[in-house]
Amino acid sequence: MTWWQAALWGLVGGGAASVLSLSAAVVSAGYTWPWRKEGELLPRLFVLAVGLVLGSVVAAAAHDQISGPWPAFIFGIGAPATIRGILSGVEVEPRPVSESTRGGQAAADASPPSVPEEGEIREDAP
Repeated sequence: MTWWQAALWGLVGGGAASVLSLSAAVVSAGYTWPWRKEGELLPRLFVLAVGLVLGSVVAAAAHDQISGPWPAFIFGIGAPATIRGILSGVEVEPRPVSESTRGGQAAADASPPSVPEEGEIREDAP
């Protein structure tokens, strides 16, 4: 199978995963379109496009190991969920505020945030 054939089948698989996701969103919205407010359609189209691209790229990357259209289709279906699962393990923490971004205040003026002990509840947390 050539890389472009695998990419096309991966694209179809990514589209199938996106259509299934849209179907679940329609059901959870009470069998209506999930974008009721103006401007909510563009983010959904972006997610659809990302799923299509991911399915296509993953299947194209594995084209040497793929023997036919069915495995490429499965790669395309699984790629968005696999990448989402991998990224769910990434933790993002806010950067500490540097002295230059505080507007010239001395570092001694601001006390550092306290770190709670194991099992302790912070009162100042949002």
